[in-house]
Amino acid sequence: MNGSIPHNKPTLSEEEIQAVSDVIRTGWIAQGEKVKAFEADVCEYMGIGSQNGVALSSGTAALYLALRVLGIEPGSEVIVPTYTCSAVLNAINLANLEPVPVDINERDFNIAVDSLKRSLSSETAAIIVPHCFGFPAEAVDLPDFDVPIIEDCATALGSKIKSKHVGLFGDICILSFYASKVITTGHGGMLLSRNTEFIKKAVDYREFDCREDYVPRFNFHLTDLQAAMGIVQISKLPTLLSKRNEIARCYRDICNRKGWCFQQPVREDFTPNWYRFVLKGDYQLLRSLRDRLEKNGIRTVIPIEKWELLHNYLGMDANEFPVAEKVSTTTLSLPIYPGLLNDNGLERILTVLKNA
Repeated sequence: MNGSIPHNKPTLSEEEIQAVSDVIRTGWIAQGEKVKAFEADVCEYMGIGSQNGVALSSGTAALYLALRVLGIEPGSEVIVPTYTCSAVLNAINLANLEPVPVDINERDFNIAVDSLKRSLSSETAAIIVPHCFGFPAEAVDLPDFDVPIIEDCATALGSKIKSKHVGLFGDICILSFYASKVITTGHGGMLLSRNTEFIKKAVDYREFDCREDYVPRFNFHLTDLQAAMGIVQISKLPTLLSKRNEIARCYRDICNRKGWCFQQPVREDFTPNWYRFVLKGDYQLLRSLRDRLEKNGIRTVIPIEKWELLHNYLGMDANEFPVAEKVSTTTLSLPIYPGLLNDNGLERILTVLKNA
C-alpha cells in the first residue's frame, strides 16, 4: 500500500506558493489590491460585471450577509432544504430569522420543489437554494416564487444549467473557498449579485473601521495572502473541473456495470462540477464497501449524517422529511479530488471497486 488516500485534498502547486510569497514580500498582506483582483477574476469567470463580487472571510459570512442585504425583518421565515450544511442554519439564526426546513429529491439531493411550494407562506422572506454537492437545483430554473432566492453555490462553482452558471438565476449567489472546495483560499467566500444595491450594502458592512457614521458592521475581510492563492486557483478551474469529470466518468462506468446507484442530475441540461461522487444504496452494501476501501487505505465519508439534518437539529418530526432521512443513511462519498490523477490514487480506488 502506497500511503493512505484522503477523502479530499486541495490541489495546490508551486504557483500558489510563489503567489503567496510574492504578497509577503510586498509587506501588505491584509485586504488590498489582490482581493480586488480576485473579485474581478471570479466575476469574469461567472460572466458578470467585475464590480459585482464582494470577497469575504467565509461562505457562511457571505450567506449571512446575503440575508442582511435583502433587508429581511427579524423573525421572518427562510426556506431551506433540511439536507444541507449546518452553516446554513447558523447564518439564518445569526440573522435572527426563522428557518423552515423542507425535504429533498432522492435523485439529486436538492430541495424538492413540491415541498418548497407547500412551505411558502406570507411569512416567507427568502429561499436558500443550495446546489447540493455541485448538482444544479431545478428550483432556480422555474418560474419566480415571488420571494428572493439566494443560491448557495458553496460547492457548485463551475456547475451549469444549459450554458449558464448556477448562481446567476437567483437574486444573490454565495461561494465558498474553504480547503475542501473546488478552488480554495484556505478559508474564504464571496457574495455576487447583479443588483448593485446589494453589492454596495455588502461592501459597506464589510468595511467596518474608520467610518464617519456608526452602524453595526463586522470584519469579514479576506486577505491578500488568500486572494493571491485564489487568483491562481480560479485560473486553473477549467482544468480542475475537467479532471473531476474524468474521475467521475470512471466511477460511473463501474457503477453502471455493477448496477450501483449514485447521485445524478435531474435533467440532461444540468451539468454538475462533480464536487462529490456519492453512491446510493443499501446500508449494508455501502458499509461493506466502505470497510473494504478503508482496509486499502482509502477514506470515504457519509456526506451528511442523519443527526446533521436540519430538522433533527431543530427537534422537528422526522416523518415530515422521509427522503432526507433515507438519503442520510444510504449514501457514501468517494474521493474525487483532481490530485488522484497525478499518482496511482485513482487506479487503487478503481481496483477495489472492481473487485467489490
